[in-house]
Amino acid sequence: MPGNVQLPADGQPIVLLVEQTTGGYTKIATVISTDLSKIAQAVPGNRVRFQRVTLGEAHGFYREQARLLKDIETLLSSDR
Repeated sequence: MPGNVQLPADGQPIVLLVEQTTGGYTKIATVISTDLSKIAQAVPGNRVRFQRVTLGEAHGFYREQARLLKDIETLLSSDR
């Protein structure tokens, strides 16, 4: 699943986007879908801080992002 955070033996977390691992590493978290674009822009050496959110909060962030994208779409189509 995109956003799965796995922890290999070296202790350096791996965040999966479209990759698959076969190492059987422990899954310790999942990045919420609204933050996947942010984590995808990180490069090796960047520090990333994770914050726990509830499923309800994640759904709220998703709805907020969907509203924002709809507002942008409406704005762009009204300019045509």
